[in-house]
Amino acid sequence: MKKHYLLLLFCFSINSLFSQTIEDVFTTSKLPMDFVGLDFSNVKLIGSEGFSDPAKIQSYYFNTWNGLMISEEEKYNIKKAFMKSDVDYHLGVVEALNAEVDYIDLVTNETPANFSDKELQAFVKRYNTDGLEHKLGISFIVHSLNKFQERAYVYVVIFNTKSKKVLFSKRMSGEARGFGFRNYWMGAIYDIIKDISNTQFRKWKKEFQKKKK
Repeated sequence: MKKHYLLLLFCFSINSLFSQTIEDVFTTSKLPMDFVGLDFSNVKLIGSEGFSDPAKIQSYYFNTWNGLMISEEEKYNIKKAFMKSDVDYHLGVVEALNAEVDYIDLVTNETPANFSDKELQAFVKRYNTDGLEHKLGISFIVHSLNKFQERAYVYVVIFNTKSKKVLFSKRMSGEARGFGFRNYWMGAIYDIIKDISNTQFRKWKKEFQKKKK
């Protein structure tokens, strides 16, 4: 009897794991998710006067900004923003790609085109997701840091960690603020997370519910 019960429990757990969908993101707080961090692998730094040392930005600040997502987790609160009780951090996924960025091509004075759905899918396909624990992941794919506008533009992406299929994406922006270069641009990331927490996640939930009807 005990073996039968354990077998049923195991089957139920496996079924729950593989049945998780984007719908669950907006309907339950108990859905565990993985956060892979700030993906700078396709970022552009707009405004040459604001980015005088792109080599240091690529080699130092990309990792430093991601590190703040963990060291100041309560401030940059992903759990709260996405209304989840369990979010695991796997920043190595994007850190490996960020390390490959050629700093020579980072800075521009022209605003690049928005990322297309096809491009976002191609970016996520590059992720090494072997070590991710849950079926659904969150990535902040950074499009640009715009010194002219003093804003950062980021695509919030939710994807299936097994198939690497993008299930949801939204383009957002945050106002850069704070003392010093590090804090100035992380101020924009904080602004985006706060916006998700305060209004956007509920808005996305309503939009999803409307599509279902």
